[in-house]
Amino acid sequence: MEKSEEIKLDKFLMLKYHFYILRSYSHNSRMQKQPITLKKSLDILELFAKMGISLSVREISSHVNLPVSTVYRYVSTLAQRDFIEYDHSDRKYRLGMNLIRLGYVAKRQLEIHRVAYPIMEPLAHETGETVLLTVRKGIRAIVAEVVDSGRAGIKLAMNPGDTLPLCSCALTRPLIAYLSQEEINSILRTSPPKRFTEHTITDVEAIKNELRRIRRQGYAYSDQEVTSGARGIGAPVWDYSGTVIASLNLSGSLHNFPKSKIHNFLKLLLKATKQCSLKMGFKQ
Repeated sequence: MEKSEEIKLDKFLMLKYHFYILRSYSHNSRMQKQPITLKKSLDILELFAKMGISLSVREISSHVNLPVSTVYRYVSTLAQRDFIEYDHSDRKYRLGMNLIRLGYVAKRQLEIHRVAYPIMEPLAHETGETVLLTVRKGIRAIVAEVVDSGRAGIKLAMNPGDTLPLCSCALTRPLIAYLSQEEINSILRTSPPKRFTEHTITDVEAIKNELRRIRRQGYAYSDQEVTSGARGIGAPVWDYSGTVIASLNLSGSLHNFPKSKIHNFLKLLLKATKQCSLKMGFKQ
């Protein structure tokens, strides 16, 4: 795929793009020796990407025209490798976290990553802190990009492909702060706040207050809510339709990121998110 080709992917297209890469590799050998198990496994994974829901073994069997016993063997192997995962509550399978990590390989084809990365690098260099980009996938936030300044300090336990609850901290809250109250309530019911440290805000009403504060001031602030000894600020990135499509975050240790630097760092962060938003077609 040419670099100049614009790729606009929905929340499942990233996964499908990864599958097509694998299929293209197989086609290069003209399918002469393609293992049947690989083809069937890809068929099952593509079914999940297409349907966008959890599926039982029988449901998979009916869609891919394979016996239930055969499907069970395939899904068992895929589950062992975290490509899919089994939910005991409804006895169905859903896409697993390993696919998100593999999808990261294709992420630079995504427009937001092409736009954000060149802006994130100078921000990390100028502040000496770590810059992170997150995007929303359902009820989770995915760490899409991390640019580390390399300066000594606390090591943030965040890597590309990692996920967090949408309400967890300044890294994720801008992704949902501008949703309707009904959508916010639904997310908080479906994905209740999780405690990471003693500073994590887990009270639902307190989180709603934080989201209202983000809408008023245009940025989020959190102090040791996910990683002890670290604080961060985050702000939304908007697209041409006026929709928040990502959150850009600046994080560092309490020592390197004292409160006295927040004002200056915030100006730099908001300048970066404005640049990203304008490049995505957002008009103020």
